[in-house]
Amino acid sequence: MIICMRRFSSLLIVLTIYVIFSGTNVQSQEIEKPFPFEDWKYLYESKCSKCHSLERIFADPKTAEEWQSCVARMIAKSSSWITREEGNQIITEILGSKEGITGSFPKKKEYDDARLLFIDRCTACHCVDRVLLADKTGEEWQETVTRMRDNAPELFLDEDLPVIIEYLTERGTIMRDDVVAQKIVDKCLICHDAGRIFLERKSRRDWKETVADMRLLAREELKKDWFTHHESKVIVDLLVKTQGLEPENSAAGKRAAENEGKKSSKH
Repeated sequence: MIICMRRFSSLLIVLTIYVIFSGTNVQSQEIEKPFPFEDWKYLYESKCSKCHSLERIFADPKTAEEWQSCVARMIAKSSSWITREEGNQIITEILGSKEGITGSFPKKKEYDDARLLFIDRCTACHCVDRVLLADKTGEEWQETVTRMRDNAPELFLDEDLPVIIEYLTERGTIMRDDVVAQKIVDKCLICHDAGRIFLERKSRRDWKETVADMRLLAREELKKDWFTHHESKVIVDLLVKTQGLEPENSAAGKRAAENEGKKSSKH
């Protein structure tokens, strides 16, 4: 009887030790599991998606030479964020992993022609930023462009309107992101290292507070508005889109954006 009890006690001790070590191993595996946004497959995902969505990056077909020129421009904007070696790797990844993004496409010419028409007709009276930063639906663009034609009929042909309206409707979001990305370079990277901004992820509320703090600091130090209220809003929108904690197309992300929009409209 005593022997059986000793054997049972020994077995119980062994099982206890096994359970403890098993639990510790599971916990360590959970701790070591990388965050989803750190588990990048390609370098361009972690480097390029900080100012642009990946959908925007591959929205336009480009030749190999055009990709090299595009990446070179990004390096020139912030060489500390993308080095020459990293730029070469990004080009190699893009050309090697994405099918159908090089070569000539009829759609590219259509977009180029529409862009030139937009510049010729619209920038005679408005700066490009004012137009591109407007967040409008197709119906709203139609109303706006039609009103502009009525105000200055000598600047528009009837066949211009559908081309310009379609261009602004289809490309509005992409072009707006481009303008805001440049504003981040001009307004934010002039004082801050790229890594300080691009390696952070925050909620919409936190990004809004950060940008508001920087705006206030610039006003106190430089004695002027470094960026306007509207510029601060679109900068926050892009930061949330590329470096937010909640995807903008998720239910939580949409609710946060809607709430911020309602608050802004009251001021």
